Amino acid sequence: MSATGVLLAAGLGERLRPLTESIPKPALPLLDIPLGAWGLCNLLEATSDIVVNASYSSDVVFGALAPYGEFETLDEGTAPWGTGGTLASLRERISSTALVCNGDALTEVSVARLLAEHRRMGAAATVAVSRVDTGADLSVDSGRVTGFIDRRSEPDAPGARYLGIAAFEAPTLKLLPDTRPLGLAESLLRPLAESGEVATFSSERYALDVGTVARYLEASLDLLEGRGPVGPRPPPGEFVEAGSARAYLGLDVASDEESIGPGAIILAGARLHEGSYVANAIVWPDEEVPAGTRVVNGVWARGRFVSAAKSDPNRT
Repeated sequence: MSATGVLLAAGLGERLRPLTESIPKPALPLLDIPLGAWGLCNLLEATSDIVVNASYSSDVVFGALAPYGEFETLDEGTAPWGTGGTLASLRERISSTALVCNGDALTEVSVARLLAEHRRMGAAATVAVSRVDTGADLSVDSGRVTGFIDRRSEPDAPGARYLGIAAFEAPTLKLLPDTRPLGLAESLLRPLAESGEVATFSSERYALDVGTVARYLEASLDLLEGRGPVGPRPPPGEFVEAGSARAYLGLDVASDEESIGPGAIILAGARLHEGSYVANAIVWPDEEVPAGTRVVNGVWARGRFVSAAKSDPNRT
């Protein structure tokens, strides 16, 4: 049985602004590799039939991901259709199973393993989840989704958190109305869950929704220290020791040793001028950090510093 992978790479990335005013979220560089490449390669381990959707700066998204595998493009125009709307538009070409992966999911959860378990259980839909004591999205009982939890109104609720990967059998997509934008949870997951048809694939492997500046920095530092998933290919730069931690220097970086502090991630072509200092921070490709400038706990992008000081407690 064939499966169709769908990498969800549309959306405006509003929580990541101002970074996403310049680069759409799936193209954000993590150690000089676009964020969406992790999800694309994860899907490619399960199927060769892949669709990548995009709306904002779709040419940038498709161009950034093209070196990492073959896929069909779905340009949704200036306004994204919502996950439900995207799947509804693909109903006619999905003949067996739709494998959905969020383009901002940095995870070790295997799409191929989820698909195998989904078919073993014979479920109409299967979602990847992790058990959490607080910040849950779903109520789960005996391996099935039994309800939904609004984190905004119930931030401390225990249960399961959705990890951005799911499988849906083709007949379930007929439940989707032809309206846009259309959310997946209300239009498809909720009615399936109410009839007991949504199974769970539970995992305690690394999973992070890279949806804020703080999480973008967290994801980059995790990859720097080897805590995150293995990348779709090795980063093109080099890892160096910087005090008590590592640092990453992309290709053609110009800097002196004194400017590189622990956790510095200097992407390809960036230049650190004399007396500047970077620690636990990212400098974007081809940027110049002025002399005497400190870049700590944030991102230097488009000629300015973007702080990641606000913590994000709802880690996935």
